[in-house]
Amino acid sequence: MSIGVVLNTLNTQFPDVTVSKIRFLESEGLITPQRTASGYRRFTEADIDRLRFILTTQRDNYTPLKVIKEQLDAMDSGQVTAIVGAGQAETLVSPEQFRAPAVTRLTDADVAAQANTTEEEVANLVKLGLVTPDVSGFFTADDVAVISTALALKAFGFDSRQIKTLRNNARRHADLIAQVANPVATTKSDTARQQAEELSQQMAALVVSLHGTLLKTDLRSEYQP
Repeated sequence: MSIGVVLNTLNTQFPDVTVSKIRFLESEGLITPQRTASGYRRFTEADIDRLRFILTTQRDNYTPLKVIKEQLDAMDSGQVTAIVGAGQAETLVSPEQFRAPAVTRLTDADVAAQANTTEEEVANLVKLGLVTPDVSGFFTADDVAVISTALALKAFGFDSRQIKTLRNNARRHADLIAQVANPVATTKSDTARQQAEELSQQMAALVVSLHGTLLKTDLRSEYQP
């Protein structure tokens, strides 16, 4: 099968998978499709089964590709049971959570309705820099989540200045991740951008997990006698 047929086969179960993603998995050594004399990739049913395993494990178990490759190598070597999670740091969040949101075109009225707030409050949070509409003035589902969470914090007594501090901290974390991922994106590999995206998602999950654990530890020590 061609890579296009493989993509159509997988898209029902994995709507986010792309040709770039499949090529990236090949470049990382997780799949090895055959090549025709002219260099075109040709996949077998076994290759599709392998892709399903990779994509399912990554999506459902939040497993980094490095660990998935260890599992595949274990299965390829004839071991009956792959060692799941070997060398994997415990994470509280999934890299999948950091993928681009599904394409949505929500107006400020839509966002206000879904976040159970007013359009005026949405406008205030836009001015605060918490969410930013696209060039056409539309928002995404992630923007709804941001606004809902900000409103929940305000209900606990957080003011605009404190919420903006959280936003600025997130930007600093994003800049740190970009310092590592951006050089990968500028390499000459045809999967460079996909590789940088995967790398940034995994780092983002680790940064958020570390932040959450440190926050929990600091709060616990704050209130211990």
